[in-house]
Amino acid sequence: MTPRAPAMSPDDRRAAIVDVAIPLLREHGPGLTTRQVAEAAGIAEGTLFRAFGSKDELVQACATAVLDPAAAVAELGEVDPSLPLDDRLVAGVAVVQRHVEQVVALISVLHHVGVVPPVDKARHRGPGDPALDAAFTALVGDDAGALRKPVDEVVGLLQLLALSSVHPLMSARRLDAAEIVDVVLDGTRRSS
Repeated sequence: MTPRAPAMSPDDRRAAIVDVAIPLLREHGPGLTTRQVAEAAGIAEGTLFRAFGSKDELVQACATAVLDPAAAVAELGEVDPSLPLDDRLVAGVAVVQRHVEQVVALISVLHHVGVVPPVDKARHRGPGDPALDAAFTALVGDDAGALRKPVDEVVGLLQLLALSSVHPLMSARRLDAAEIVDVVLDGTRRSS
C-alpha cells in the first residue's frame, strides 16, 4: 500500500501530479497508465482520481501545462543582463528551443492518442506569445541602438529560427543557438 501523500491544496496536488506525468507521458506515450503516474508521484491511484476525474483530464492538464510559456518566460528573465548582447541572445534562443522541443514532443504523443491541446485564443492572437515576446525583447535591452532593424523584427527572426531549427517537420539539422544568433546579428547589426 502506498503511504499517505503529504497534505496539499487541490491546485498544488494537481500541479505536482502534472509535473510528474509530463515526462512519463513523453516516455511511455499513449500506453502510460494512471498507476505509473500515481507510483511516480508517490500517491495512491485514488488520490490521482480525486485530483483528475479521468486519465483524459490528466492528459489535457499536461497539454495545458506544456503549452504555457510561463516557465520559458521566467527562464528568459533569469538571463544575466550584464552579459554581452550575443551571449544574452544565445541564452534566449536556447530557452525558446527547449520550450519548442518540449511542446513538440508532447504534442506528438497527444496526437497519437487523439487529444487536441487546448488553445487560449485570448492569449494566442498571432504566431507568438506576448509574454514570451516581451521577455525575449527585454534581452536586447540597451543594445537596441546597435541593431539596424527594429527590435521586434530581430526578436521575431530569432524566435522563428529557434522554432524551425528544432521542429522535426521544418529542419533536417538542428542549428545551435549560437549559429542562429550569429546569422541574425550579422544581418541586422549596424556596421561599426
